[in-house]
This record gives sequence, C-alpha cells and structure tokens, in this order.
Amino acid sequence: MGNEVGIFANCTREPAVRCAAALSDLLIGRGIDVRLEPELAARLGRPANARLPEEVGVSRFVIALGGDGTLLYACRMAAPHGTPVLGVHVGGPASFGFLTETTPARAAAAAEQVLTGHYRLDERMMVAGSVIRRGTEVARHAAINDLVIGKRALARMLKLRISVGESYIATYAADGIIAATPTGSTAYNLAAGGPLVNPQLKLILLTPICPHTLNVRSLIVGDDEVINVLVESERRDEPLLTVDGQVGYELEPGDLVRFHRADISTKLILLDGPSFYEKLQTRLRLGERFGG
Repeated sequence: MGNEVGIFANCTREPAVRCAAALSDLLIGRGIDVRLEPELAARLGRPANARLPEEVGVSRFVIALGGDGTLLYACRMAAPHGTPVLGVHVGGPASFGFLTETTPARAAAAAEQVLTGHYRLDERMMVAGSVIRRGTEVARHAAINDLVIGKRALARMLKLRISVGESYIATYAADGIIAATPTGSTAYNLAAGGPLVNPQLKLILLTPICPHTLNVRSLIVGDDEVINVLVESERRDEPLLTVDGQVGYELEPGDLVRFHRADISTKLILLDGPSFYEKLQTRLRLGERFGG
C-alpha cells in the first residue's frame, strides 16, 4: 500500500455517484491509483479501475460515500488490512450519518487534507461472532456496529440461553438479542432500548429484542469476556445471525454463538467534525421536547 485510494459509494444515490466521479478525477489527476468496486467503475466509465471489494480495501485509505450503511460496509472491507476510512455523508432524509465525518461539498477538501496528513485516527473496537455447530466452528464474522441473533419476519419467538464465560445469566424468550460495540450503541441497540455509550470505551452491549418478560435489561460486559448464546429454538423458528444488518447466516437448533472482541479494529479518519456528544444532540436531537 502507498499510492492507492479506494472509493465505495452507494450507487442507488446519484449524489454519491457524482461525488465519486469528482473525487476520482481529482485523485487520478494527482497520479493516485484509484480503486473502485465494479458497479461504481462501470457507472463512472472507468473499467480499468475496477477491483473486488476486498481489493478496494487494500489502499492507503478508503472513502465511503453514502449513509452509515455504506460506511459500515467499507469498514468491513478495510478493517482486515488496517486501512483507515473517511466517511462522506450522502444519506437520504431519514439517514442520521452518525459515523460519517464530512459532506459532499467538503469531500474534495477532506481528501486533500488526508493526503497531506492533516487528520486524526479514531480506532474503534469490533465485535466478533463465532458459530459453533456440533463442536466445530462453521462461521466467524466481525462487525463494527453489531451482531444480531434474530428471526425471519413470520417466525415465532426465539429461545436463547445466555452465559458470560462459565456463568449462566438467563434464558430469554425474545425476538432476538443484539451484541453491540460502543460504536453500535446508537444503532439497533438504541432502538431496542439499550444505552448510549461513548465509542472510546471498550465493552460489549448485550440487548434483548422484545423480550417476553418485564425484568430484562441490557447487560454490559468487558471486552475481555466471552458471551455464549445457545440457540434452543426449533428449526421452524428460523434463527439468523446478521452482521451490521447487511450479511445473514442461518443458524440451527443447538448452535452455540460466541460473541467476543474481534482481533481486528476499524480506523475512522477524523477531521474537524463534531464530537460524539455534539452528534448526540444535533443528529439524534437528544433531550429535545416534541411539539410546540
């Protein structure tokens, strides 16, 4: 890695494609090897710059153009290679852009700032989930926001046996359970009633989804601990492990899912944007009263 810059963009949003075109022209004009996913390369008329998503992540840094979903995807491609990610918010009206750092109007200036080394890195822990089936690990995934054991839309309630290390906690009858990082505390965890957490902390949030009981709360465990979730549901309940809400892996009755801190992390590029606490107010409108 050295003179390469990767670009991921939400190709369903024309502003993101236009921004990608402008940034590509700028970077290529400076002699930089721009790496694009095949769909984006085709949209920009640059087939020679097309790379597989994993190869786009092998760059000096990566630019993600879209909402938080695009950034999460880019982070999972970049994290295994230690590549920093710059998020540019090109989201729709319902998108918070909580993880992104700048806007399309400032994207070119932001890229120049990174190229000249005027930025900071914010390293975020990731959560990993290992699926153990009949004593063998059959899958392992890492997420920057969350890993969720859930169910398909028409399935029944799940039965999940939870323990931390060797200590039994509870068996939940619920729609599912969320294992979230501090970064993901503002995502599904928040919607499910979990707490907001400063992303600089190192911990895992375990939040049940619609539990069929009144005395269940989120559980916060240390990043050096392992959470074991035994799937006691039947096959017809259709349990599913999802990664940042973007990748799904089908679970079977008797599967053991182990949540723990991932051995890789995400590196976000910070410029001069708002702090975490400022974003809580400006993007989530924390504490504001509704009505007139």
